[in-house]
Amino acid sequence: MRRWVAASAVMLVIPMVVTGLGTTANAQGAPADPIDALKRRLVENRGVKMSKVLTSMYVADGEKEHFWTEAVAEFGRGKITAIDMTYDSDRRNWTDPIRQVVVEGCQYIQDDHLPNGKSWILREDNEIRPVLDAGWIKLADPVMLKAVLATTRVKRPAGVYDGTPTTLHQGTITVGQLSKASPGLPFGLVVKPTREEMKAKVSWRLWLGEDQLVRRAWGSWSEPFSKNGDVPVSYVVDARLTGWGAETDIAAPSADDVVTPSDWSMPEPSVPLNPAVG
Repeated sequence: MRRWVAASAVMLVIPMVVTGLGTTANAQGAPADPIDALKRRLVENRGVKMSKVLTSMYVADGEKEHFWTEAVAEFGRGKITAIDMTYDSDRRNWTDPIRQVVVEGCQYIQDDHLPNGKSWILREDNEIRPVLDAGWIKLADPVMLKAVLATTRVKRPAGVYDGTPTTLHQGTITVGQLSKASPGLPFGLVVKPTREEMKAKVSWRLWLGEDQLVRRAWGSWSEPFSKNGDVPVSYVVDARLTGWGAETDIAAPSADDVVTPSDWSMPEPSVPLNPAVG
């Protein structure tokens, strides 16, 4: 079940091109619910910042690895349209922080060691989508947000995040439920989940501000046991979202500064696929 680890282990990001931090006023009155609140924010050239920490622990020996993400997401046409992110890790053999810019169909990976003065590697695939996530939960997907909140078992006042008092929603959802809500395969899987994987549970917590937007998201899950003897791994992710409604202008790198793996003789670098690529 290492396929879960590879996709889940790298979700990071750095705010690159956000101006006007802070939430813009909502002239349409208070949103009816968190799904309505999110839909109102998915407008052109507006976005949100995210900071995230993912901790993975190998159950057998208790060894932990940490992955840090700083990101800016840009919205438009009722969805996330781009993300500019940088991620880092304390994993052994990890080198420098990695920056990526992801738009639909394209993943740009920054690399300062490319030939001919180029700075970016372009990976093209029709399945590539920018994703703003906390583990398995896509935070900019109204359909998934609705499915997750439908499994709420605890709801109570909580702390202040991004300058607003929050209400904590908490519950558990299965991979099968997430798969049903997600367009395509659930986050972290590269093939259709098995019947046993569908039963795997994800514990979640969402802190919603007074405007009903997510300010903090937390998730915990374990890599499902499989018959092939893979070592099980447990995960905890903690994400903070700030500046909902900030102006954004994420642009793809200039074509003059980009290469594809086929443009040069060296093999494609083994850059981990980003969970922000759905």
